[in-house]
Amino acid sequence: MEKELFEQIKENDAKSVVLDASGMKYISSAGLRVILKLKKTISNSKVINASPEVYEIFSITGFADIIEIKKAFREISVEGCEIIGQGGHGTVYRINDDTILKLYSEKEPLSGIEREIQYARNAFVAGIPTAIPFEVVKCGSRYGSVFELIKADTLGNVLNQNPDQYDVYSKKYVEMINTLHTTEADTGRLSNIKSRYNQWTDDMADVLTAGEIGLLHEIINSVPDRNTFVHGDIHTKNVMVQNGELILIDMADMTYGHPIFDYAGMALTHVIASRAPERAVQILGIDQKTAFHLWDDLVKARFGALGEEGMKQINGLLLAFGMLKFTVAAAVNKNNGRELTETLIKVSRENFFPSAEKLIGAVRF
Repeated sequence: MEKELFEQIKENDAKSVVLDASGMKYISSAGLRVILKLKKTISNSKVINASPEVYEIFSITGFADIIEIKKAFREISVEGCEIIGQGGHGTVYRINDDTILKLYSEKEPLSGIEREIQYARNAFVAGIPTAIPFEVVKCGSRYGSVFELIKADTLGNVLNQNPDQYDVYSKKYVEMINTLHTTEADTGRLSNIKSRYNQWTDDMADVLTAGEIGLLHEIINSVPDRNTFVHGDIHTKNVMVQNGELILIDMADMTYGHPIFDYAGMALTHVIASRAPERAVQILGIDQKTAFHLWDDLVKARFGALGEEGMKQINGLLLAFGMLKFTVAAAVNKNNGRELTETLIKVSRENFFPSAEKLIGAVRF
């Protein structure tokens, strides 16, 4: 093996080497010496798909400190499992009373999943109530993250099953969002939400005019800068209830910046999309009346000091930014087909673009 390996390195002038250990059941000291020689020859080398038994040998011999060793992913099945949420990045399943699984779409690379796990850890350490994945698994050709959420359920389901507890959970929902938007983020580890919106806007170049794209950029870039967390997709299916406490999940879109962009997403899900009653149930897991009620509570809690007229103006601003996110929806959710995308743009041209210029510099909170 040593002879063949180093012949391949020489022939290909290799600058990095990845050893796939998926077929390896054991490694001897002689094998370890080959890997040590490899690491000394090609510093950018790693071993992937090591079984638990092989990984343990690497670990107890100290090799896991010398060379990057990645464990093989446990295979898991979602057959018969309850779907408790679905979004642009994947589907969330309940595996049992103790655990849930977020199964990503086939287009989602492993690097993106690992990045989301890091986002969750950063948010947790900063004091944001969030669930941290403890294992990455495989289901066929798709990757998934397993979370320990003992006897937890989505906020949507809890509101449906306990309507008499609405006021309690509405208050906790508001408090959780306020905690998120007042907590300083590590800007070195997260991207800026305005950069993400600008990229989504550029990604719409095949369906929007240059003038429309320029206007969207002007609106986005006029929003004041902030260094606080932005979740990117807050709604009642991305919030779990465990022992009465709320926990955020689905951190794939976590960024930092102004909270207007989170309010834009919530305006889109809680109000704009929920104007179709069946969409409220599909997206949020709650009925239209509850979706509207939650939105009103959010606006009152955050902007109540502005008075009735002030809240009315702010509500209009938040809904307008919700339409901005609606306009770039095809870039946010790449599962939309061309026909649906063109339908959404037609709606935006009728209901958003005619007055969109007024949004430039309009965010002052």
